[in-house]
Amino acid sequence: MLGQVSEFLREGHSVVIMTKGQSMSPFIRGERDSVELVRQQQVEVGDIVLAQLTPGHYVLHRVNAISGDSLRLKGDGNLDGTELCSIQDVCGTAIAIIRPGDKRIDCLAPRWKRRFRRWTAAPRIVRRIFLGFYRRLKFL
Repeated sequence: MLGQVSEFLREGHSVVIMTKGQSMSPFIRGERDSVELVRQQQVEVGDIVLAQLTPGHYVLHRVNAISGDSLRLKGDGNLDGTELCSIQDVCGTAIAIIRPGDKRIDCLAPRWKRRFRRWTAAPRIVRRIFLGFYRRLKFL
């Protein structure tokens, strides 16, 4: 299915997909939140992107670092794991997170980017403890 999503994005359409998994917790909750994706010319650190890592294997993660033509991606809920890809592997960029009740969050807004920077700047142990509680309680 994500191959078709990638094709729609290449054609210039915006696409809304339901998320799966917990790798983007606490900002995106899998199987509850959806994201709206568009094809962007520029990718910046802090953007949430859909990227094809290998044929048929896609991830929706945040750009953690850019070095030339290479991107390092990392899920907000991942303490250690990262993925590497090239800018050409990016299928689309998330412009909005859609929560139940049609609550729409502009994830390109400076306020959300500041929130992400505070999250990544927090000590690893703080993020680990918070994610442990968050995943057990699932009330957030």
